[in-house]
Amino acid sequence: MTEEKQLINKTYFEAFLEHSEEHPIQVLGEAYLAEQKKEIYDLSYIRFAQGEVYFHNKDYETAIFKWENINNELEPWAKKNIGDAYYELGLLSAAEDVYILIDSESVVLTAEVALKLFSLYVLDGNIERAYEMINKAIAVNPDYPNVTTIAREFYEEQKDFDRALELAVYEAIRTEEIGWFKVIKNYIEQGCTKTIAPNYFTKTLSSLYRVDNFEFKQLMKALWHEYRKTAYLQWIKTVNEVFLNIEATSHMSWEPIGALFKETYLDLLSGKFLVKELHEVVPDLLANWLKVTPVSQSTFVSAAILSWNEVFPSTIGTAVKEAENRIFNSVANDTGSIEYSLDLLHSIATWSDSKNLEVSYKLNWFISSLTNLEINQYLVASSVKSGKSSFINTIVGENIVRADQSSTIILSHDDQLGRKEILDEGEREVLNIYNEQKLINTESFFDVKLPSHFLYENKCRFIVTPDIGNRNDERQQLFDFLPLADGLLFILDANEGFTEKERELLAQLKKQAADMKIHFILNNIDLSAGEEELERVMEEIEAKIKEFSPRAELFPYLSTLPISQQLDSLSAFVNGNFQSVHTNKEETRNAKILYFVRQTLNSLLKKRVENENNMIDSINWNEDILDRLNGFSNHLYDMEKEKAGEIKKAFERIKTEIRTAAESRIPLILRECAGLINDNSDFKNIHIELNEKMNEKVQDYLQDELLPKYMNELQQWIRTSDETLHDSQTSIDEMCVTFSGLYEEKEKLKLECNFSIISDWTRDIERMESRSQIENENILLRHTPAQILLKGAGKLFGAISQNKSILANQYKRYLENESFADPTASIINKFFLQFDLFEKGLTQDVNRFFKEPFVSLKEIISETEIEISRAQEYIETMKSNPEVYYDPLTLFEVRLLQYEFMIKANKEISYSN
Repeated sequence: MTEEKQLINKTYFEAFLEHSEEHPIQVLGEAYLAEQKKEIYDLSYIRFAQGEVYFHNKDYETAIFKWENINNELEPWAKKNIGDAYYELGLLSAAEDVYILIDSESVVLTAEVALKLFSLYVLDGNIERAYEMINKAIAVNPDYPNVTTIAREFYEEQKDFDRALELAVYEAIRTEEIGWFKVIKNYIEQGCTKTIAPNYFTKTLSSLYRVDNFEFKQLMKALWHEYRKTAYLQWIKTVNEVFLNIEATSHMSWEPIGALFKETYLDLLSGKFLVKELHEVVPDLLANWLKVTPVSQSTFVSAAILSWNEVFPSTIGTAVKEAENRIFNSVANDTGSIEYSLDLLHSIATWSDSKNLEVSYKLNWFISSLTNLEINQYLVASSVKSGKSSFINTIVGENIVRADQSSTIILSHDDQLGRKEILDEGEREVLNIYNEQKLINTESFFDVKLPSHFLYENKCRFIVTPDIGNRNDERQQLFDFLPLADGLLFILDANEGFTEKERELLAQLKKQAADMKIHFILNNIDLSAGEEELERVMEEIEAKIKEFSPRAELFPYLSTLPISQQLDSLSAFVNGNFQSVHTNKEETRNAKILYFVRQTLNSLLKKRVENENNMIDSINWNEDILDRLNGFSNHLYDMEKEKAGEIKKAFERIKTEIRTAAESRIPLILRECAGLINDNSDFKNIHIELNEKMNEKVQDYLQDELLPKYMNELQQWIRTSDETLHDSQTSIDEMCVTFSGLYEEKEKLKLECNFSIISDWTRDIERMESRSQIENENILLRHTPAQILLKGAGKLFGAISQNKSILANQYKRYLENESFADPTASIINKFFLQFDLFEKGLTQDVNRFFKEPFVSLKEIISETEIEISRAQEYIETMKSNPEVYYDPLTLFEVRLLQYEFMIKANKEISYSN
């Protein structure tokens, strides 16, 4: 390698100097002469060395000359040096030609030539060929000095991070040098692995684990954060594969990997994945997680394994046994915090929102109240006639509770008085929780805040249930609110004592909540009976209480004592006897929260069936409505057609009557004009004069007689049409009311017709009245034979007096016998022209009247069809992919079981200790 290094650096000539202080040229020249004097000589080595010296002194042409005459084993290196000389002279094409022809078995020389060609191609801008050469150099001799570094820098300059990452991974596995693993981590953090499958890094991680545990965890953390955005499940498979193949133990430090296992587990069980997807990754994930978790910190992962195995038996394997040993034998246990439960509830809420499912607001309210560890919650209950309402009102200082309450009331301190009704759907402000009708909605309760010294000082909240009589709902409310309470105060009536019915009730309660602390308040004490009698009653009741519950205490509430004294005594009683509720309070509250989380899951399971049934009912209802709406639409179409025909027919009837009158009257008017002819008429121009007179009389008839009558008829037609259209609107409104009743919305369907057409018709008719004047008609100026003869006779004989009488008689006879059919028809057509045009637009106008109802009805029909389609799609999805709904709930159940296991494990450890 020493000689190859000399050949690379062109320092082969130094072997001839032998520490000589003379110039290399002189030394080599003398060696050349000496070699020549030998009988058998070989000048190639000296020439090679001389070429190096000339090259270093930038005499490239002489160096080339020397190297061209090398014929021994140094010939390939000489050619390579010639290429270098051409390169230095800027003759890149010549240098390339020389480099390409070099063929050597030396991997060092091959790598060196490839690097030279690489540099040449980069300089020349031939990137494709540069890729070929650098890849060749790496393939031939990856250990060649700086070759991988040069390649990485080149890839980065080209923004080719796929190739750069491939090189880094290859070199990291090959050399196991930490530097290359850090390069990989840097590429990952830059986001260069988005298109690369996670299992690509399996060998890399396994190799790094053998080299450096700290860097292994750092690289895995970087990959973990990167792949959770893209190929999450594939990455978890890779993690499992890596940990199954390395000897990881819980005695080593595995942070932050342990935290990533936990974070991933919670993320996988957040409702985003299906069970069939998780079956491939979660069992191994849990087993590997347990493997790297210290025994003292393994409660969480052990509970996770046991809960998964509970829901999916025989899927984890030997890790279950190890988890059982750890969870019940750990010294320090993670008992589970409220934050875990709230995170689970948040996951449930996020998932339910994505499925348009409502989580019960009431249950959320319960859970929220339990998270406040500063406030103790006491259930206050009693049988009937115990005086509980007066006792509570006295204690809190406000008349809030009444004997006839039928819903639970929760009392807490606040500076301002406020009342809210809490329901599954939400909350609403109320002014008076006792309205005219007694409270009967046992599904809701009332959250009442009020200024109360007792509640404030004792940091407590009273949950006041209705008095328990014979109604099942009263008893049920007590049991429903029991999980919310830290303790129970039961009010006894001194006159009745501790009855058998009350003992039976509390015995049932104890079965449901064995750890519940129960203490008693003795109310309605009759002080008139005497002190001895009072003591006897107290002893008798206390004996029954101790028989029922040895640790239960009794507090006698004496209404005759000053309220401040009573409150102080009651505070001491409550705080003293319920002091134990403060022990492990977070754990106890967490168990209660998990109880309500389970109720939430149960309600969501029921909602699946309820939703499907609701969807089916919705489809059936909407299909019925759709049939009705389509029927309504058809009816509206028929109504439109009917009303348009009715209105148009009425208009035609009036027009026909007026036209008929004109057709009979106008010819009479024209014939009556014969009376205007006498012997003195100017028969040369009589046809002109008569034509004007006839037009005047016709105009007078049209304007003074026919038009007023027509206008009166049309005004009546408008009024009748208006009534007809209003009848249509009334009929539509009645149907809208019917539909709105079906929708249970007052104005779900409101169809307003366009009555502006009435004002439009009125305006149009007024305009037609003002434009009814027609042009003069050519009555006697036509070219009929009779008129031509009369006009000709008048011109010939009109000047002869004895002929005038004859002409007059002829004209009269003509007028009296003429039908005037053509001019009459022409006059009528001109007069009725604008009315005819008006008539043609009536159908379109009536259509405009009904247009908006049709548009609105069409929109509602379209909305109904969309609702049906969505509901059908929902049902089809639920039936074809039930796992989309049930799988997340199953996974939430796994997490819930895990937290319950953690609490149970801590209790058993506490008992054993």
